[in-house]
Amino acid sequence: MLSWKPVKAYRWLAIASLPIALAHAVARAVKDGGWRYLLQRCTVYRSVLHHGEPCLWVHAASVGEVITVLPLIKERQKNSANAPLLVTTTTPTGAKVLLEQQVPGVEHRYLPIDIRITCERFLNASNISALWVVETEIWPWLFACCRHRKKSITIINARLSNRTLNRSNGIPGKVLRQALFGVRILARSEIDATRYLQLGSTPELTMTVGNLKFSKRTDAGTHPPLIDQHYVVAASTHHDEELQLARAWLNQDVVPLLVIVPRHPERGPAIQSQLEKLGIPCALRSRQEPLLSDQRIYIADTVGELMQWFAHAQAAFIGGSLIDRGGHNVLEPALLGCPTVVGEHTHNFEDIMYTMLQRDAIYVAADARDAVEKLAEAASGEQAFQDMAARAKRIAVENTQILQRYAEQLI
Repeated sequence: MLSWKPVKAYRWLAIASLPIALAHAVARAVKDGGWRYLLQRCTVYRSVLHHGEPCLWVHAASVGEVITVLPLIKERQKNSANAPLLVTTTTPTGAKVLLEQQVPGVEHRYLPIDIRITCERFLNASNISALWVVETEIWPWLFACCRHRKKSITIINARLSNRTLNRSNGIPGKVLRQALFGVRILARSEIDATRYLQLGSTPELTMTVGNLKFSKRTDAGTHPPLIDQHYVVAASTHHDEELQLARAWLNQDVVPLLVIVPRHPERGPAIQSQLEKLGIPCALRSRQEPLLSDQRIYIADTVGELMQWFAHAQAAFIGGSLIDRGGHNVLEPALLGCPTVVGEHTHNFEDIMYTMLQRDAIYVAADARDAVEKLAEAASGEQAFQDMAARAKRIAVENTQILQRYAEQLI
């Protein structure tokens, strides 16, 4: 008979790594999470949550996952008369994005550290009816405790990289297979569904629904520009990408402003410091610094404005693709008709990238210099890039029906 607990190796590993997890929680609390972050990660609560009426629990790790699931949360609340809903994140920035939405009926907590005592305490303090997990968060103790209490688990927009699958031999594979036992998988693509099946998910509980990231509708184009000048945007950038792009950008003779929107907004001051040490002056949006005439780079280190930046940009670069991070959502700028450039590392979105490349709807740059050259060409109004953006927009609009497919499965 299959034990409800995670395999013994994981149980010992979880205990052994507890000091590291606690140290990380303390560091993050000091940085930006505060006391609430630390206490809730350790499941120290002042009150129980929805003690009477059972509530759905949605876990979205950070900003990207929160943004992905928000349309589904809003759809669910609209159809359920704002019934109680618990949303957990593992990062303060994810919590900030969620709470700014002020969705009726939603309460936020931080995910507990994955050991038995904290998972049990979390479930004791929360009257949970079912759990939706966004994308790839697999926590063996948390899943085991939910399953032991007969709480259904569904991974929505489920994705699994080939790298993770290749590393799932031996004990890691055994841990993941046991964690996924009885878990419903609603995969973002056929590729991901196949990988979950190879990992050991239950065939009758595994199906492809589509990528929820691509269901986004937006009215950002109806809002005025955030700044009063022409610009291109480098969005969701990571460490080192900003420096690569800035250096290449300043080597261009006649180009508009480059707006950098880092994937993690809290990095804004560090990016500014790094660039200014190299003699590259730039303004920081979070500090409301004015753009000076000699500044050709603007760091938009704020939350919740990305779609508005896309709406009025002359072209966009999507980060996480010059370095080996796998890229980010390429259909967000496409939905707003913005010509889009990426680097070569886009394996997190291989399904949609395949479609866009087949239909000549995106440009893949070899390096930062190539990316900047194409952004400058698009900003100059070259018709080829306008046509490319139109093809990308058609693909993005085709994907807006995915939300309804998830709603049919879950709500």
